[in-house]
Amino acid sequence: MREEDVKYFSDFLKEFQSETDRGAALVGASLIDDRLERLLRSHLLDCKESSELLEGANAPLGTFGARIKAAYCLGLITELEFKECEIIRHVRNEFGHKLHGLSFKNEKVHDLCNNLKAKTPDGKKRFSGDARQLYINSVIHTSLSLWYRPEYNEPYKAKTKEWVYQLSP
Repeated sequence: MREEDVKYFSDFLKEFQSETDRGAALVGASLIDDRLERLLRSHLLDCKESSELLEGANAPLGTFGARIKAAYCLGLITELEFKECEIIRHVRNEFGHKLHGLSFKNEKVHDLCNNLKAKTPDGKKRFSGDARQLYINSVIHTSLSLWYRPEYNEPYKAKTKEWVYQLSP
């Protein structure tokens, strides 16, 4: 990773891991959402309309769920990354829609996190049963897998084309 990215990610990790359960669920999902927006933006034409698709409350690609699906359907993320992002989104929604009293020990949240597939740094799923650690691990690995994807995607960026059959003035 580039030095500035290491610093950003290190600062994020300190804050992320010290959050409450609710904070960790929301902040972790926000990081993935940000990475997906960056990836989609890197793939679209550089124009005002691309920003309109991605920004604002009514933007078609302005929600986490829409970004996950669009990135997958455009081939920008793998099926495993799609599934991890969907579970992270569902966990985020559980915390986002409950007023109080929710933790990673909650049965529904625990079950969602046990479906996360990202491997731990040593290649094993050693946090089995610890939903919070499974969630943190998945957020870290998913975000890292997406970190430089926009740069790798550069050769495939959308470009204006001349079509054989096209509208002419």
